[in-house]
Amino acid sequence: MIKFKQKSISKPAQTCRDSVVVRMADAMREMAFSGENVSPDTLAHYGFTHDIVEKFGERAVALARRLSVRQVASHA
Repeated sequence: MIKFKQKSISKPAQTCRDSVVVRMADAMREMAFSGENVSPDTLAHYGFTHDIVEKFGERAVALARRLSVRQVASHA
């Protein structure tokens, strides 16, 4: 007897743009936690060109801030 199963829904593949934003946000967080200033010039040391920083910088900053903020719930 042949049985048919539904294929599980998988996550969509990460786009190149999303990958760049995530890498830039990680670099920004790493720099901030080590006490470095984050600027287009310092991001160039991490391999990001001026054009890439200009294009995706705002999205990366927003993501880095979201990932850096933690909420502590009160159990009282």
